[in-house]
Amino acid sequence: MTLDEWKFSTRMAWEKPSVKIISLGTLGGLLAMTLFAAVSIVRAGLPVGYAVTHYTVYLGIDQVLPVYWALLILFVPIPLISGTILCGMGIYRDDMVAGMALMALAAVSTAMWGVQLFYLAKINI
Repeated sequence: MTLDEWKFSTRMAWEKPSVKIISLGTLGGLLAMTLFAAVSIVRAGLPVGYAVTHYTVYLGIDQVLPVYWALLILFVPIPLISGTILCGMGIYRDDMVAGMALMALAAVSTAMWGVQLFYLAKINI
């Protein structure tokens, strides 16, 4: 697939209201949840310099990292989920079902990431 074909497919996908709603809602929710978690973790972790990054119900806290590592972990899904959305738009013209499946995958991944971020922020507060 050439770059022009990919751009055409992306433009064709963007004209559909469902694609706009899914992609903007997913990216907006992802950015809002990540920003909320980042602010709460930095606020809780800056005085001590460390943040809890993994908690299991049965074993307790098992990973404490410096705050900058916690922030790096928070911001990794943004390019991954954005790339999934762009790939879904890029193949939309050739295979609409696969393109929408990638968009749905991005939305579900964002929802699961949001739940994880909520509990990560709750542990650190």
